Amino acid sequence: MQVSELTYFIHAVDGRSFAGWFRTVGAGQIEVLGVGLLQTVTHPTHIAPANVARQALARFVRARERKGLPVPAVDEIKAAALPDAPAPG
Repeated sequence: MQVSELTYFIHAVDGRSFAGWFRTVGAGQIEVLGVGLLQTVTHPTHIAPANVARQALARFVRARERKGLPVPAVDEIKAAALPDAPAPG
């Protein structure tokens, strides 16, 4: 089986939005990618890969938060990526 293209997704976890990507890497397997996350996940055929990816991202975010480790939400990444506004003048 050929590896599929990456599919972008956003998933809300406990009121914050997180972004990730997933792709099919084999029969019944996907790779889930996010900030600090690269995980191959086996999924049953009756569950859509996008749903499995969302579940994996949610588990990752919640596990990091339980340990007090930061996970940037989509809004935080966007804010960090935007250049500072020019000074009035």
